[in-house]
Amino acid sequence: MGKLQSFQTQVQDVVEKGIATVEEQHKAIAEKSFGYAEKVETEAKSYSIKTVQKLHDDAMGGVYESIRTFNARVNEYVSDLVNKVEKVEEAVEDAAEEVVAKKAPVKRKPAAKKAPAKKAEATA
Repeated sequence: MGKLQSFQTQVQDVVEKGIATVEEQHKAIAEKSFGYAEKVETEAKSYSIKTVQKLHDDAMGGVYESIRTFNARVNEYVSDLVNKVEKVEEAVEDAAEEVVAKKAPVKRKPAAKKAPAKKAEATA
């Protein structure tokens, strides 16, 4: 497998892990939300809207912090990949320049040309 394909596979794996993490967080928040809803239903007098909103905001803050962390990790990973690709590009360019320099034709002086032979003038 080529290096770029390997990098592509690695990036895809990182993104897939990020999606799975977000999905897990979403499910956990939904579970908490429904748990709170059940408590509110049974103990309506003990929760105010402000309390429910704070619980919601705290849970959502955790999810978005996880997404930001994931984004930072993807950014680091992609940055590493770009650096590797740039190094490969530089190496290829250097190698190409060396090949061109080695194959450049050597400038030679043109061979001396002989002067055309003089023709005998015919007398009339």
